Parts: sequence; structure tokens; C-alpha cells
Amino acid sequence: RNYMFHNSTAIVSLTLQREAVVFPKTLGVNDFYWGDPKGGYDLPMGHVQLLEYMSGQTLEGEIENWLPPALVPDALSQAAAERMLSMLIISEDLPQPENRVRLNTDGRISLDYTFGNLEGHNRLVDIVKDSLAGFVDHAHPISQHHFQLDSLLPLYGTAHQCGTVRFGGDSATSVLDRDCKAHDLDNLYVVDTSFFASANAVNPTLTTVANALRVADLLVDRLG
Repeated sequence: RNYMFHNSTAIVSLTLQREAVVFPKTLGVNDFYWGDPKGGYDLPMGHVQLLEYMSGQTLEGEIENWLPPALVPDALSQAAAERMLSMLIISEDLPQPENRVRLNTDGRISLDYTFGNLEGHNRLVDIVKDSLAGFVDHAHPISQHHFQLDSLLPLYGTAHQCGTVRFGGDSATSVLDRDCKAHDLDNLYVVDTSFFASANAVNPTLTTVANALRVADLLVDRLG
């Protein structure tokens, strides 16, 4: 239970001017992580980052579920890729018991998931879109006429999945104790991302590694 992954929306802004870059700068914006700085919403909204540069072939692969690559001329997909500014909006996913991993009677794994905590996420998406539309530095290609598309990534776009074996102080609501040891088993520790009690709006790798090192130190002390 309590399966989680980021609420993520991809925003694509198309410009008339070609972006002559192969390795674009990496940009991350955390100004809205704890809420709207201008007021009106005091709960966490999330993180904004640039997506990687896409070639025409990469773009064809991204849309192949809607449009087979064979129907898209390479010159057209490459021209579109060279005029794209792509951003990813990431917000925290909160635990919901009904979001769970199940084993079906036929032995297949089934994942039940309903999106939640979308109010702040949708607010941040609107802020980013309004900011792009209102960009006034006419020396910058973002200020050129552009057409914006946004899409909440569906379940098959899962990244940084976590939860299901979360830790906590109460065995009635958590599987692991605060040291990531199973409440009812003395020789079982879990240190991957399944111990997370909530899914924050950033890559969980560093937190996972730091916690694993913390638990390793505890085991060294315990085993002498």
C-alpha cells in the first residue's frame, strides 16, 4: 500500500526561432517549493527543471503511441525538436492506502493508482505557462511567438517510485521502524526507496543513499 511517484507535468513551448544548442544549460527553480511567493497558496507546489535536449528521432519515439514514426518525416521532427523548450514540473506525491501493488491470481503484478495532491501542482503549471507567455526580454528566443503544450505524465511515465514499505514509529501504520528494520522481524532491513513516507518533489537518490549509509552504521554498531 501507499505506492507513490512524482506528480509530473511536461511543458513544451515551441518557438519560431531555431535553438542552436546541443547541450543546453541545466536549470532548476525551487522558488515555489514551499508555496506561492506572491501569496494565495501556502502549501508546497513543487520544482521546475529543464528537460534534456531532444533530437528529432527522440521526439518521434516520445509520440509514437499517438503517431507512428513512419508517418512523421525526419526533417519535420528535427525542425520541431530544434524549436522546443521543454520543462518538467514535479510535485510531491502523498501516500494513499488505495494506491497499491497487488499480485493477481494469474501471477501477474497489478498496480492500482489514483492521482492526488494535484491542486498545488496545477497551480505551478499555470504559473510556469503564464511566465513563459509574459516573457518580455525580446533579445531572448523565449520571447518569440510560441505555442505551449502541457501533459500530466500518466502511470507508464513512472519515475522515482517509492513507498509501500514505509517506515515510522507505529507498527499499525508502517512496516518498518525508524531505523528501517521490520517491526516484527529482527533480521530484515529495507533501505531502498520503498521506505519513504512521502514522495518529495526532487530526485530521491541522494536521500536514499544517505539513509542506507545511516542504517549501515547502525548495523555495524549492533553487530559489533
